[in-house]
Amino acid sequence: MLAPMTRRPCDPEDGDASTLVPACALTRRGFVGASAGVLLVGCGPSSMPTRKVEAIKDGVLEFELSKHPELVVAGGMVALHPEGTRKPLIVMRLEGDRFRVLSSKCSHLGCTVRWDNEEQTLRCPCHGSRFGDDGKVQRGPAKQPLREYPNQLAGTTLQIAVRDD
Repeated sequence: MLAPMTRRPCDPEDGDASTLVPACALTRRGFVGASAGVLLVGCGPSSMPTRKVEAIKDGVLEFELSKHPELVVAGGMVALHPEGTRKPLIVMRLEGDRFRVLSSKCSHLGCTVRWDNEEQTLRCPCHGSRFGDDGKVQRGPAKQPLREYPNQLAGTTLQIAVRDD
């Protein structure tokens, strides 16, 4: 049988920057709800799947859209991790045949940003920077936007010009 949970004084500032809810603020019911949320979205505040893709060749990453159903309709988003690279790329389907490709490397100190559905931002779990879906800084400490990569659709293949990060 579980021991009853006791309440203790709680200072919301007790949590670190990566904590969504300070642990001391959770009741048993809140803990169960928070645990369910983690199961639904995985580690961190991300609902964006991360997929391995082939290595970048001659500075270009190419992949078939049909292999990534999230990118079939406008508003879809996926993190693609090219073989041999350290960080994934965030690929978003815009209207029509337009795409936006951003580095997931935070411009502050290089942590991997994740999509936060609740805030509708790209969030750095290390120091709390927030970026819009356009890669622009919404809240620091980051001062520079996320790097955006040129891309084009060639039939059903998305081509992304990738420079070294």
